Amino acid sequence: MSIYCVQTLVDVSDNGNLNQTFPFKTKSGYLVHDKETLAIAKNQQQNFNTLVQSLQLRSNISWKQHPITTDIVTGNTRFGKVYEGKHKVWTFIFFTDQNDVYADVDGPTGAGDKDLDLIPIVSFCKETATFPKNTFLTQDDDTRNTFILKVKEDEEDLDARDIVQEVLAEYED
Repeated sequence: MSIYCVQTLVDVSDNGNLNQTFPFKTKSGYLVHDKETLAIAKNQQQNFNTLVQSLQLRSNISWKQHPITTDIVTGNTRFGKVYEGKHKVWTFIFFTDQNDVYADVDGPTGAGDKDLDLIPIVSFCKETATFPKNTFLTQDDDTRNTFILKVKEDEEDLDARDIVQEVLAEYED
């Protein structure tokens, strides 16, 4: 089993079932109380579904939790140079049964990054960044809004690890 992490400035909140009576909270914890907030929740879910389906071009994936949202200063990250300052970042940890399924000559996630590049998204959900194109952008160092990392795999029990915190801790240095 391989562990990967997608980090994106695109709102990929996994909201689950949205066919409920107002007001209600989504799986990601957002309050839906009218038509406008429902439309945003649907767009967020469409972005999540697009991300998952794009990742599954090479292998079936599984995950234990929905994407986590954090505020990160993007200066020392792989995000594009045009996204200065603090932004909301969605971190999604997932697993594949096949080893190195996203690897190519550009690295352990090069093929996955290429698969995601220019896949359409719905913008203006809860993002704090504005993108030059309404797509996942993975190849341009100036405008990159999404990238995949391969998570270091140790022999310890995966259930005991907080992989999201391990990934986010790299930004605190």
